[in-house]
Parts: sequence; C-alpha cells; structure tokens
Amino acid sequence: MSRTAHYEQERHDLERAVSEVNGEHGLVGHPAIHYLHKNLPFDELIALYLAATSCWSPPFKARHEPRRQGVRDDAFGPHGKLILSEFAGAATELRGAYMVNPHDTDGIKESILLAMNAGPKETRDRMARMVGMIFRRNVYDWAKAFLAALAITAQ
Repeated sequence: MSRTAHYEQERHDLERAVSEVNGEHGLVGHPAIHYLHKNLPFDELIALYLAATSCWSPPFKARHEPRRQGVRDDAFGPHGKLILSEFAGAATELRGAYMVNPHDTDGIKESILLAMNAGPKETRDRMARMVGMIFRRNVYDWAKAFLAALAITAQ
C-alpha cells in the first residue's frame, strides 16, 4: 500500500469513528466532535484550544511548537482534554493526555469517550501536568540535552 493510500485509509477510519461518536452522542446542530482537517493560523488554533473541551492531534503531519510568548498557562482551558497518538514525539512528555494508537479506530473511539466523560478534577489534574511540562521542557531544552549527549558520545 502506498503512503498516500495508507493516509487516505487512516483518514477514512478516523472520519468513520468521528461519525459514530457524533451519531451516538451528538445532537442536531451540536455534534460531540467538531472535526477539522486543515491547517490553521496560530491565533485561530489557540482560540479553538480555549473553546474546546478536548483535542486530538494525530502524528500524521509535522507540527510546529507554539511560541512560548503569547501561550497562556490555561491555553487549553481548565476543562480541556488532549487525545494524543502514542507515536507522537510529545507522547513521552505529555503523560496527562489520553494516549491512542492512531491505527486502532475502536481505541480512538474509546479514548474520545473517556475524555468526554472525565470529571472536572481528573481533567484539571491531567491538564495541569501537561501545561507544567510544556513550560518546563520545550523543543529547545530537548535539543540542548540531545546535543550535549551527542558531544559526550563523540569524545
């Protein structure tokens, strides 16, 4: 299977899972999941994060790390939930996210439902862990540590 065919199959499976969740849990005019398949400007993305109760970011496209300036401590809202692929680079750092295998449609659906049904305390605790990690370690910290380890190995 070509990369394009594989990507199209993954997108089809995801859209089917979103449709199933919306069919079971959404209302007319009020879907449980608002699915967007497009790139957005940074400020629009932050606005959506603030409005969202959950977010799933698959690893199929490269992501740019948000700039530190302008990202508030509550950038994902106190009620926000992140559903993240276990294969995403951020998965090792963002342990407060609901981890999914993006190739497991049923698993994605289960994680979405878990996130939707999480209580306020669990949601706040998970988000606080992730936001704390984001402000403690970013891509620059990782690059510095990687280059230091590389320099030690080269000696």
